[in-house]
Amino acid sequence: MTNLNDVTIVDVAKAAGVSVSTVSRILNGKLDVAKATREHVQNIISELGYTPHAQAQRLRAGSTRNIALLFPLELPGKPTYNALEMDFIVGAAVAAGENKFYFNLLTTPVTQQSLQSLYRSAQVDGVALMNIHTHDWRVELLRQHQYPFVMIGHCDDNNNLSFIDLDFDGAVVTAFDHLVELGHREIGFIALPQEMRQTGFGPALRAWSAYDKSLQKYGLSAHYLEAGYATQDLLEAALSLIDSHPQMTAFVTTHEFGSLSIIQAMQMRGRRIPEDYSLVALMT
Repeated sequence: MTNLNDVTIVDVAKAAGVSVSTVSRILNGKLDVAKATREHVQNIISELGYTPHAQAQRLRAGSTRNIALLFPLELPGKPTYNALEMDFIVGAAVAAGENKFYFNLLTTPVTQQSLQSLYRSAQVDGVALMNIHTHDWRVELLRQHQYPFVMIGHCDDNNNLSFIDLDFDGAVVTAFDHLVELGHREIGFIALPQEMRQTGFGPALRAWSAYDKSLQKYGLSAHYLEAGYATQDLLEAALSLIDSHPQMTAFVTTHEFGSLSIIQAMQMRGRRIPEDYSLVALMT
């Protein structure tokens, strides 16, 4: 008995009494094959249980219908992922499916060779990049070779590039504008870790730059600490700012879960929102 997995296009052609190229044209939906022949071959395909190799069909059509999202998890000072990033990933996957594309998530760091191999070996039609740095070698490589790609995030030179991003710097500026308008002059800021700025991670750099501009714009004193993503790190940073600068009346943080730690720190020090503090938490 023939194993269904062993049935090939050659077997179908032989059983149907036609050429392999004729079977191939029928499988690819070509209309230049007689109706009777097409129906006969389709019946043979059903009888033999033949299943065409989807990837081979896509390659013959000049398209893999595969999209890869490059989301490297190894970023200094950053955990594996957060809820906001998962929203982007799930959104990309849903959009790919709605447009009949296969979606692949790659979380291991890529090299120049492995990135080029995705295209040269026809594994993907294009990629989406995440965790973008201001000077990102992946962007330069793909642009140089004119490979199709988009970005979730953006770099310094975005000329002729397609991307979506959150307005990190605009959010920080708006937060300080609003707090100053309310009368606050002593504002604490819990920033992303310095090592993330040193590596050129876009959101960390832009948020910090916006903070510095806001201080200069309003002549404010700098009350800030950098903290990692761990809840304990954020709590200790908030407590330290409260204890070191008792004159503060407001907080701004760009940490996704920073607000929870700040509220806990206030409760531990007997402070309340909004009676004693105003709080603006971004990326929540």
